[in-house]
Amino acid sequence: MTHVPGSQADVSRAEFDFRDCTSRQAASVAAAEFIANGLRESMAGSSRSQASLVVSGGSTPGACFDQLSTTPLDWSRVTVLPSDERWLPADQPESNENLIRTRLLTNRAHGGKILPFYREGIEAGQAPSMIERDLEIIALPFSVSLLGMGEDGHFASLFPDFEGLSGALDPGGTAQCITVQTAGSPFVRISLTLSALISSRHLVLLMFGEPKRRVLERAAEGGSQFPVEALLHHARRPLTVFWAA
Repeated sequence: MTHVPGSQADVSRAEFDFRDCTSRQAASVAAAEFIANGLRESMAGSSRSQASLVVSGGSTPGACFDQLSTTPLDWSRVTVLPSDERWLPADQPESNENLIRTRLLTNRAHGGKILPFYREGIEAGQAPSMIERDLEIIALPFSVSLLGMGEDGHFASLFPDFEGLSGALDPGGTAQCITVQTAGSPFVRISLTLSALISSRHLVLLMFGEPKRRVLERAAEGGSQFPVEALLHHARRPLTVFWAA
């Protein structure tokens, strides 16, 4: 276990548990095992205890989902939700819900529940208030949040060029879910905010490649303008980062 970065004299720098893995597959398996333990922890109180798992989309978490889907857990007590979602139906290949259903909630995990973000028949701007009401009935704070990060330092759909970024990154903000539209994306998106994520019992970041490692280390120093800097500095407990080249 390595704490990066880490001068005790420089208290402005964020610490995180950085796990340097031998391969991307090894990182995916290690992250899956860590997540499974976090879910078990939430369900340990009684046979009625529930767990909640936030997951990212994209190409990075696929192997981790495959591993998790074969993990023996009482998945009927687990609710899975995306950290963010493109506003399009779940049968579309770009949908994060589609990824969750086809790569995670299968095999042993087929009995898990999902809280979808896309809602048919309404406008995207109406979705956040509906999702926030649904969040009130699942296990909060989130048991585990598995996030990814882009080379621009974004997580969830909190992109550097999003006009509402400062509000979305307010650790004391009251909004848990927002709509996001940026020039760089053809889709309107729904995203959880920083304030919704930072109270997670376990925050996990799974990422690959040297450029992303450099972004993370720069963000941890402070003053970087990368959105992930807010996650590093305001999380209630240090992130656990699984990385491989």
